[in-house]
Amino acid sequence: MLYVAVCFALGSVVEIYLLKELSVYLSVMNTVSEIMLTFIVGIFVGRSWGPAYFEKLQRSLKSRALPSDETVNGAALALASMALITPGVVTDTLGLLILIPATRPIFNNMILNLAKAKIQAGRQYFFLQD
Repeated sequence: MLYVAVCFALGSVVEIYLLKELSVYLSVMNTVSEIMLTFIVGIFVGRSWGPAYFEKLQRSLKSRALPSDETVNGAALALASMALITPGVVTDTLGLLILIPATRPIFNNMILNLAKAKIQAGRQYFFLQD
């Protein structure tokens, strides 16, 4: 639990620093506009892909079966939505990389490998309960 708190605190410091540096180059108004634009894109993607795919991922883990490609792709897009909604340079970059069809297979493979590891360890939940 302490590890998560430390990572969250360090991530917040890095995000605030990068936003400050970005505002020097783009101006404060353009930086705020970038944050709002990625927030709106994240909301749109989230409504399209949403938590239904995480539920499908959970169901496949409970049945100890690998999730389908559609489920993994939907979970990646839902993850992109969450990253875009979170204000920050790193999270926005990560979210945009997931949205690009050419780079999405990298993230799909990461999710699939994580699901395989959870299945082999006998864990029934992807993010909740270890």
